[in-house]
Amino acid sequence: MRASFLDPQTIALLAAFAAPSLAGPYNGPYFTLGVGKPLVTDRLDPLLSPGKPASHVHSIIGGNAFAATMDYDKTQTSTCTNIPLKDDLSNYWMPTVYFHAKNGSFIRVPEKPFHKLYYKFGNSGNQRNPDVVEFPKGFRMMTGTSSLRSDDGSFEGGGNQLNWQCHGKGGSPRATGFPKGFTACDADYLGGLAATMRFPSCWNGNDFDAAKPLAHMAFPKGDGLAGCPAGFQKARFAEIMVEYWLDVSPFNGEYSANEVPWVLSNGDPTGYGFHMDFINGWKPGVLGKAMKTCNVGVTADPLDSNECFGPGSLQDGKARDTCTIAPAVKEDIGGALAALPGCNPIQAGPGPATTPKDCAGGTVANPISGPASSPTKSGPTKASTVPNRPSTTSKKPTATSPSSGGPQTSAPGSGGPSSGGSSSGLIPAQVNSKSGVWHAAGCYLDALNPRSLGGNPEWWGQPISSTNCVQHCDSLGKKYAGTENEGQCFCGDKLIGSQIKPGKCTSKCNGDKNEICGGPGYLSIYSLSGTVTKRSHRHHGRHFNGGI
Repeated sequence: MRASFLDPQTIALLAAFAAPSLAGPYNGPYFTLGVGKPLVTDRLDPLLSPGKPASHVHSIIGGNAFAATMDYDKTQTSTCTNIPLKDDLSNYWMPTVYFHAKNGSFIRVPEKPFHKLYYKFGNSGNQRNPDVVEFPKGFRMMTGTSSLRSDDGSFEGGGNQLNWQCHGKGGSPRATGFPKGFTACDADYLGGLAATMRFPSCWNGNDFDAAKPLAHMAFPKGDGLAGCPAGFQKARFAEIMVEYWLDVSPFNGEYSANEVPWVLSNGDPTGYGFHMDFINGWKPGVLGKAMKTCNVGVTADPLDSNECFGPGSLQDGKARDTCTIAPAVKEDIGGALAALPGCNPIQAGPGPATTPKDCAGGTVANPISGPASSPTKSGPTKASTVPNRPSTTSKKPTATSPSSGGPQTSAPGSGGPSSGGSSSGLIPAQVNSKSGVWHAAGCYLDALNPRSLGGNPEWWGQPISSTNCVQHCDSLGKKYAGTENEGQCFCGDKLIGSQIKPGKCTSKCNGDKNEICGGPGYLSIYSLSGTVTKRSHRHHGRHFNGGI
C-alpha cells in the first residue's frame, strides 16, 4: 500500500507542485485526490453569476448538487461526488478550452481523466503547520483573473503559479500562458496538455464579494514559513492546487509548432486568463481532523488509514466515475461552433479584456431543442434564469443487443453483423430499434454551415449513447443517426460530409463508456441499411482547414 502512492504517475504530477511552496523533495504534509473527468461541463458560475447563465463555459467537479445558486447547505444535498473522498462535497470549476480551427469554428477540447486536487497543509521542508484550519461553512474563493491577457506578475513566486505544459514524447514545453513548440502532446504513459494553478490560503475574515472576487484572500509570504501577510491573518487554510488535463490528440497535425490554436471559453487565446473557483462543501470536522495527523506525502499511508480519513472514507472508482449531472443551460457547447458559447469574442490583449457592450446578458448563443429531461423538440429554453437542478446520479442506459431475427445486412467493410465493434471502428456495430437493426456506417466529419445532419442536436442534456441516440432517431422516423463528442445526438434524412478515417471517432459516450460517440467535430453515423447517400453542398468545408 505504501509503495503504491509514489508511483511514476504521482511523481510526474508532483513535479508541477514543486514550486517555491514545495521546494525540495516530493513529500510533505499534503494529500492528492484523483478526480477523473468532470461532473458536468456547463455555462454556470454560482459565485459570479448566481441564478443565471454565466458569461462562459466551465468544467465542474465535485458534488452533484451543483447549480446556478449555491450555498453550503446546498452542497450538503449532494447524493454523490466525483471526488474520491465521500465527505468532500465541495465544487471546483475552471474555464473549458476550445480548439480554434482555421475556418474560424470552435471545437471543445476533450478532457483526460487525470484531473487532480492537491491539499497542502504545511510549509516547505516537510514542516506541518499547526495553524492551518479547515474552511468554515459557506466559504468561497477564486484564484486567477479572467480578463488577463499577459503576465501581470501575479503568477510567479508567491502567486498562483499558473503553469501550462505539454506532456509529450518530444519534450514538455511549458509556459505561464499557452506554450508553443509542439504539434502533439502524446506520450506512452501520461500525455496531454495540462494546467496547474493554486488557490490562496490566507483569509481576512470577509465573505466573497463578486465585485472584488480576490480581495478577501492572499497567498502566504515566501514559502509559508513567514506566515500570512498583514490584514490576512484571520485564518490560514489548506492550500489547494488543481491539475486540469486536456486530450489534444484529436487535433494532431492541425497546427504547427509556431501556432497556438487553443482558446479559453472566455475568449482568451493566451492562456493567462485561466482561473478557478471553489465553494466549500466539506463535512464539518473531517478536514480539520485529518490535517492534524495525516502525513501521506511523507509516509505514503493510504487516505483511508486511521491517521487520515479513516476506513470507509473512500468511494470506489465506479461510484466516482458515474457521478454526473445534465447541463442546466441548454445550448450546444461542443462540436464545431461558429462562436464561443455566451458572448466571448476573441481578445488577445496584451491589455485586459473588456466586456463587449453589445452582449445580451443571459442569452444562449447556440440553443438546442428539447428540455434537458426528455428527448423532445419543444423549442429552446429561455436562459435568463436557471432553476436549481435536482441532485441525481446519472444512470447508464443498457445497450440493446441485436436480435437474431432482424435484418443482418452488414455495413460496408464491417466484416459482418456484430453487437460489438467492426472494421468501421464504431461501437456498437449494430443497434436494435423498433424498425429493425441499424448498422454503423462509418465516422464522418461534421460540417459547420450547414451541419452534416442539419440543425442543432435533436437530443441534449440526458446522458447519450449511440444506442439510445439511434433508438431516438428511429422513433422520429429519421434515416440517419449520429453521435458526436461524447454527448450529442443528431438525427436527419440527409448527410453532408466526407467519410474519414475511423480513428477520429474515439470519444466514449457519456451515457455508456462501452460505446463510442464520435469525436470532437466527428460523427459516428448509423443507418438501417448500413450505407449512406451523401449530398454535396458547395459551402461545405472541413472544420479545421475551411475546405476540402
